Amino acid sequence: MKKYIYSISLLFFVFINNTNAQDYLSFYNLRDYVMQTQDISPIYLPKYKVNFGTPLNVGFNLNSDIKISDILVESGNNLKIDFENLNTVAAEANAIATDVVANIFMLGFKTKKGSITLFANTKNNLVWEFSKEFTKVAASGFGESFSLTAEKIGFTAYSEIGIGITRTFLNDKLAVALRLKSLNGIAHSSLEDNAQFSLDINPANFLWTVNTANATINTSGVSDTENISFFGGNGGFGMDIGLAYELNNKLSFEFSMNDLGSITWQDNVTNYNLDDVTNGVYSGFDFQNSGNVGNEIEDALNDVLGATETQESFKTKIGSRTFFAAKYKLSEKNILRATYFSNDNPYIDIKPSFGLGYNRALNKATYGIVASTGGNNGGFRLGANLAVQLGFLQIYTALEDVSNIGGKVQEANTANFRFGMNFLFGYKGKAKIKELEDDKKIDKLETDT
Repeated sequence: MKKYIYSISLLFFVFINNTNAQDYLSFYNLRDYVMQTQDISPIYLPKYKVNFGTPLNVGFNLNSDIKISDILVESGNNLKIDFENLNTVAAEANAIATDVVANIFMLGFKTKKGSITLFANTKNNLVWEFSKEFTKVAASGFGESFSLTAEKIGFTAYSEIGIGITRTFLNDKLAVALRLKSLNGIAHSSLEDNAQFSLDINPANFLWTVNTANATINTSGVSDTENISFFGGNGGFGMDIGLAYELNNKLSFEFSMNDLGSITWQDNVTNYNLDDVTNGVYSGFDFQNSGNVGNEIEDALNDVLGATETQESFKTKIGSRTFFAAKYKLSEKNILRATYFSNDNPYIDIKPSFGLGYNRALNKATYGIVASTGGNNGGFRLGANLAVQLGFLQIYTALEDVSNIGGKVQEANTANFRFGMNFLFGYKGKAKIKELEDDKKIDKLETDT
């Protein structure tokens, strides 16, 4: 009993204190043991007859070039938002990326040649790439010239309901998996590709010279949050595909592509548009001495830029993720896995990641470590994962970097963890199978005699 208490204590300690992580490699290394890891791979070969995923399965990922302390600074005994400090520390290009996934329902059945799963999840992700020009505007306002040409932003929240099938062939050496998903968009906001906005201010006469191109923001479910629906008219289709091949008793390979699909946004849609303008001139004003800044900006948008609102439907990709892994069995209880992970985000470029992991299987638990590098933050990371089973209850966690456990939250710019509970029923391990076979042999001998 003590070893279970120690294991659970370690699990919660690691989960609560992690503040520096990246990607999904540590979580991926649990896929031989934990049901919910099928969120990142459709290949599912369970050891238990029936597997039930609870709504307590959640994951959170944050990667940012900006730390909390870069924008929230101490002012006496309080904290204040300081855009000037942000502008000082910002690089020429900065990125923030987050995503959250929550399992609503998941039920898996082991079959003779694989598995069948039914599932429902909610997912949301935000990516934002901004330039130093943007932080300059945030710090100084519209009081000087600027050019915004590299800004990218996209936010999507959606739900998915689907079915997954895994089937083995060639004496179980080859596994093929397919997950089909019905998607429903909950909320969305994104800036058109290659959007540009520049403003040149002449300090002598306050003449504004404006240039805009592709300056459109498409939204759905943002302007009227009261009518947001999990089952509205923003429909779509998605799929995951996977292949795994066992070369021999020691070495196997796996490939998977997840979240291939798109959503058509039709409900509660608003498009905010600025007309394309080349060297448009507006008789500006002195910001410091004007008392009607809001009215002046509105006049500029209407007179010079031609700001309009429309309600045209649009389609967006949900962003695919690719995993390629090689697994080597040192023994039945010791596994090495090398993994490549890439994220094809539709709004910003995210660099691929690479990891080398080790997992050790115990009787009722497994634990592992993963060394990884790559991603937009680069550097070397050491992650950890743990899964503990108490009867039919399984508890697990995975995180990507344990180096900052107990560190200052305000100095963190990355976080990645997974945590959850599952119920598992009907396991027959090798010892149990051998015991049943021996019982059958004894019964046969008694019958013969």
